[in-house]
Amino acid sequence: MTIEVRQLVIKSTVQSEHEAFASEQQGLADISALREELMAECRELIVECLRECDER
Repeated sequence: MTIEVRQLVIKSTVQSEHEAFASEQQGLADISALREELMAECRELIVECLRECDER
């Protein structure tokens, strides 16, 4: 069975260079904040594991 597509509609949005830069900077800030949060959680987990090892 063959299906033939005769029309394809593509919707897109074009950002200005300034908007794209601002969006990229916001993304980098979000990644940086997420990284810091993850590092804090890891440090906390390591301290907890070390404390449990000392208690044994």
